[in-house]
Amino acid sequence: MNKSDLLFWARSNTNVYWIDDSPWIIRNSMLLPMSMPHTVQKINRNSVKEQLKKSTALLAHWSTEWNSMESEWWWTCCDLQNYDLEVIENVNARRAIRKGLTYCEVKRINPQDFVELAYPIFFKSLVSYRIPLSRIPSKEEYKKTIFQNAQYSGFELWGVFIEERLVGFSTCIYLDNAVNLGSTKSDPDYHKFNSNNALFYHITKYYINECKVKYITNGYRNLLHQTNINNFLIKMGYRKIYCRLNVELSFKLSAFVKSGLAKNLVQVRGIEKVIPEQFAQINALNKLIQISQSF
Repeated sequence: MNKSDLLFWARSNTNVYWIDDSPWIIRNSMLLPMSMPHTVQKINRNSVKEQLKKSTALLAHWSTEWNSMESEWWWTCCDLQNYDLEVIENVNARRAIRKGLTYCEVKRINPQDFVELAYPIFFKSLVSYRIPLSRIPSKEEYKKTIFQNAQYSGFELWGVFIEERLVGFSTCIYLDNAVNLGSTKSDPDYHKFNSNNALFYHITKYYINECKVKYITNGYRNLLHQTNINNFLIKMGYRKIYCRLNVELSFKLSAFVKSGLAKNLVQVRGIEKVIPEQFAQINALNKLIQISQSF
């Protein structure tokens, strides 16, 4: 692991906590390692508990035993050497990529232009997820986050264009000789041109072939809601890299789980219609705990 790069990336973020000399960050009320998963070794649970007490996080989770036996916990990654159309087995994916590359151009974007071009797509995407307007970052808040992250040279911004119009983007974090696809959004009005195929293909090929990274990943398994991105990426030549899930709950969340409320609430008939967001979160929590206990 390149400690200096990890340190620079940590300095380019807020809500960072240090556990055993490694930076962790709060995302969606969860405390997560900032380092790439293949580098995470044995973590001192007592240190995690101490940081949970100091932070606003409800839980911490991390992955170990990278690329091990098949389980219910995985990261979706591409580690194909010499990534190209010829190594992608799915015929439909190859056809979609060719079409996407015909209509689209994929290129890097500087932070200033990125904010101006990407924010409308970012906003439209969150609205489609039914996120309340009061919880959607303003353009200035979005700009502040992008500019802060861009202080780290490995934070790279990509866009897919059709006739000079941005129709999709991805923020990439180049760290520990691997790449994490951060925020990836696209305008559904242009999906018919296979813009996402063009974007993911170009980015994956660039980092695997030119930068010689170990892998590029879209992140760990999403338990919060159903998504098609995993199957989409598998067709694009990605695979599931299995590992061990480790979870530590905060005192408050632990009490909630031990009370039985977490399991009982999701069994109440019709509750998902009354409190859909909370239902999804509690259901995801139950699955997370269940998976962690399977190891």
